[in-house]
Amino acid sequence: MAGWLVLQLSRGAEERCGWMVADEHGAPLATPRVGSLVEAAYEAVGRRLAVLVPSGDVLLTEVELPLRSGVRPQQVVPFALEEQLAADIETLHFAVGVRSEGSLRTPVAVVTRALIRHWLDMLQGAGLVPEVLCSEAALLPENPGHLVALIDGDTLCLKSAAQALPAMPADDIAAALEASIGTELAQEHLFFYATPTDWHRFSSQVEALRGRCASLKIQLLSAGPLPLLAPQLISGHYINLMSGDFALKQPAGAGWRRWRMAALLAVALFAVHVGGLTLQLLQQHRSERTLDTAISDLAHQALPGDSGRGNVRSRVAARLLDAQSQAGGAGLMGALASLANALQGVNGATLQALSYRDGGLDLQLKTNDAESLDRIDQSLRGEGWQADLTSGTPAGGAYQGRIQMRPPGSPTARHR
Repeated sequence: MAGWLVLQLSRGAEERCGWMVADEHGAPLATPRVGSLVEAAYEAVGRRLAVLVPSGDVLLTEVELPLRSGVRPQQVVPFALEEQLAADIETLHFAVGVRSEGSLRTPVAVVTRALIRHWLDMLQGAGLVPEVLCSEAALLPENPGHLVALIDGDTLCLKSAAQALPAMPADDIAAALEASIGTELAQEHLFFYATPTDWHRFSSQVEALRGRCASLKIQLLSAGPLPLLAPQLISGHYINLMSGDFALKQPAGAGWRRWRMAALLAVALFAVHVGGLTLQLLQQHRSERTLDTAISDLAHQALPGDSGRGNVRSRVAARLLDAQSQAGGAGLMGALASLANALQGVNGATLQALSYRDGGLDLQLKTNDAESLDRIDQSLRGEGWQADLTSGTPAGGAYQGRIQMRPPGSPTARHR
């Protein structure tokens, strides 16, 4: 397997960069070097190229996305983050990571489109085409139970297993930590990485944290940050900015010969599937015609004097309405009609259960409060029914009760 050329773009002069040759596992094969992009390009031959961009230029965050099938995260992420970003989302590039198992939030990297085009044009000018383009903070190693921090120049890169943390300016490290993780600094175990040069600049600030956090560890990177960051390329637990509109394009027709047989088999399978569905549809039509005939015959037997013409459901409904009108609004249909009118006037009222006996209904209802339950009871009385509220109890922010409704003249309902 080919090794890596890991290249770190400079924050200063654009023609300067740092790079390191690594094996397929990200382990260094040579001491990191500093020079121009053209010089680094000589080391890229036959190797996979990973380019690390300044963490301060890439926002690492998380967003909760819908789990519905068919929804592409790349399409909904810009709108989910729109209110949190000051820039127009049309000017930004969103790269979506892989959601951790058991987590409801998806990691996202955000960078301006103009900046990523500038990086790619600069690399292409030196003959470099990256396979991976990511921020330095994305490749920080995790340390269980610790908040990992890398001081790289004027930027403080942070890594936590619990949440995605943005890069912060390093001029006030204590304020940057509090802004990122809140004021619970006393509960954090901090692990700082820094080059000797950066440690000389910021050691006093870091040492001042020793009495404010649970523990503090420091490791100096004598060869720079690349030997620390490169091994994480193998894990794949980072967000590659080479996605969406900036994904590497395959040449037209590439790979067709390899997949031609699979495509032909897929077409044949699709044809068989369509044929099977057509046969199944014809069989269902025949079964439907047979069932319609049987239903019509049964309705003709069950409804004396029925004409046998028109929709069976409509004919049965008409016969039920006729029976209801002859009963003067009593019976099951009349009771249900009165109940529907009573529920319609009360917001939030739901029917949980009912039973029909002796011409009336036993109801179990759920309302927002006791007053709503009483309004249903009064509405039923207003329609001429003998309605008795037999019980009512609070239930988790709502109100449950039972009502017995009986035709006029029935014995008074017994309270339970």
